[in-house]
This record gives sequence, structure tokens and C-alpha cells, in this order.
Amino acid sequence: MAPRAATEARRQIGAVRLPVRRLHLELTSRCNFACEFCPARRLTRPHGELALGTVARLLAEAGAGGLAQEAHFHVLGEPLLYPELARAIRLARESGLRPWVTTNASLLTPERLRELRGAGLEHLTVSLQTPDAATFGIRGCAELPFEAYRERLLQAVRAHLAEPSDLEVTLSVLVNPLRRFHAPGAPRHRVAQSGPELRQHLARWVEAIFAGTPHAPAIPALLARTARAGILMERRIPLAGGVAFQVRALGSWAEHFQAPVRPAFFGYCPGLTEHLGVLCNGDYVLCCADYDGQTVLANAGTTSLAAYLALPEVQAIAAGFRRFRVVHPYCRRCLGDRRRVDVLLRGVGSILYFKVYRPLMRRDGCREAG
Repeated sequence: MAPRAATEARRQIGAVRLPVRRLHLELTSRCNFACEFCPARRLTRPHGELALGTVARLLAEAGAGGLAQEAHFHVLGEPLLYPELARAIRLARESGLRPWVTTNASLLTPERLRELRGAGLEHLTVSLQTPDAATFGIRGCAELPFEAYRERLLQAVRAHLAEPSDLEVTLSVLVNPLRRFHAPGAPRHRVAQSGPELRQHLARWVEAIFAGTPHAPAIPALLARTARAGILMERRIPLAGGVAFQVRALGSWAEHFQAPVRPAFFGYCPGLTEHLGVLCNGDYVLCCADYDGQTVLANAGTTSLAAYLALPEVQAIAAGFRRFRVVHPYCRRCLGDRRRVDVLLRGVGSILYFKVYRPLMRRDGCREAG
């Protein structure tokens, strides 16, 4: 085989192009929050933790085989509850993968942040999501008042600013444009619903984070960046000192699978191309949105990552999406809707969103935070 052909063969397993961008490892399914927009309360599978030995083996294989680029330690659950999180991060770096952690930050302290950074953490996404006291109530953590949560997060972020490093910290904020425009089936949760409301939230956090730091003189320029934020465009807004905002639209993740829907047979999803997941019991899932293990076809205890990607069932699903055909019943339900016309619109919309809109946003520098 010619060298070029051999390289191409290594970069693809059948219909799955390699490397997959994100390998999601659910270190723990447990969480100390009970967010109303999260489906964890509807979980039917047992809670648990992913064995560190399994984590090490999956990361080593993904790195050595060029199967994935990034290790994201999250599907459901709060990663900071996992006692070996720093070790998992170090294993990812040693395997050649870029480690990312998504956290609600309730357990984040300057000391814990230093520990994770020292282990090689490259990106920390803070699920701020509800950035004021009025909306924090839907996070389901009554024992932690918003002001205490806010102060804890500010201390950690300010510690990060005081000790420059390569770590990127992104504060993710949810918006609800569908409710703002009274769209059918819009998520009901009360988060930012207008551009002015969103920009007020971001401006308050800019002032709170950067006032009194060496970056304080840049606050007017940082506020000017947030002044361009709106609820109709998901985007990442770089600020200063390795800190950024991420604006993301609230979806119907928690409710969509509870209502009767018509299945979709046409559409697109980047699962198996951009990401796949491993649940805390070692089960492989097709994408990070399968929180309840409805797409399990194998377990990491008996099947290697490469062997999983080569399974005929996985190959059929990946090949289907490359032709905009939806194969798996769970995927059909995920892209489905109540009315036939809405199913069609969701299918077309999924293609336009993943194939046109997101590539344009990335080209313009609006990189996603995971």
C-alpha cells in the first residue's frame, strides 16, 4: 500500500472519520445540583463512577490510535465529585488528548483549580447558565445560596487571572430565544430571553471578575465585546487572561423524550463524527446527548474503542448520517417532533445548522466550548 493510502486508511474506520473530535467520559453520573433543564432526574440507569483503569485504557487507546482529539470528562454528573479527576486529566495529557472539564463550579476553589491546572487541564467550562439570583433557583441547590455560589466562582476565576497559564476558562450562559418569540414547544425555563437582558448579565460579570485586577483598564473594551452578544447567535466571546463567555441556546433536552413525537428519517447529527460517549458503567453511547444509555451497542469492558467504531451497527448509523438518513430509533426520536411538518423542518434545520451555520461560526472565531 502506498504511504498516502496507508495514512488515509488509518484516518478512517469505515464510515467513521478519524479522529473523532470529542471523547466524552462520564467519570460520575452523580451531581450535587438538580437543574430543571437537565434530564438527570429522569435517569433510569443506576448511578455510578467510571473505574480509573477503564479511563486509563480508553484514553491510551484513543491517543495511540489517533481515534480522538479531546477528552471531555462529562456526560451527566459533576466531575469535581470524582476523587481521581486530576489523575484522569493527567492520563489524557500523557495519551496525547486535550483534557476538558465541564463543571457547575460549586466545588471549585482556587486550590482545586491549581490542582487541575497542574495536572494539565487545558479547558474548564463553567456551567454558569443562570447568572443571577432570580434564575439560579432552577439549579436545584437550595443549600448553596446564589451569593455564596457567585463569590466562590469569582474567587476561583480571579485566582486563575492572578496566575497566568495556558488554561482556558469559559463561563457558559444559557439563553432561551424560542420562548422569547413564543415558538411552539419552546423550553419553559426562565433564562435570558432578550439581547438586552443577556448583555446586562454579561456586563455585571465582567465588572465583578475584572475590577481590581491588572485587567481592570481593559473593562471598557471587554464590555464592548459583550455588547455584541445576542440571543440568536451561539458564540464564544474571548475576554482577557484566558477567560471567555459562551452563549448557548437552551434546548428541550430534558423534555423532548417525554412527549410523543413522530420519528425523523431525514436529517443530520455530528455524533460519531464530532463526539461519542462512554457512560459511568463503561457502556458506549453514540453521542453525548444520550444521557440514559438508549444507544448502547457495546461496553468498554469487553470491546475496545476501535472495535466499537467498527461494529456493523455503528457503521450503518454513521453511514446513514453521511447521506442525511437517520437510522437508529433513538436518533429518529431525537430529531423527531409532534407534527409531520415540524419533523421536516427539524430535519432540514439540523443539516443547515451542523453543516452550514456552525462551520461559519467557527470560521469567524466563535469556537464552541464543548
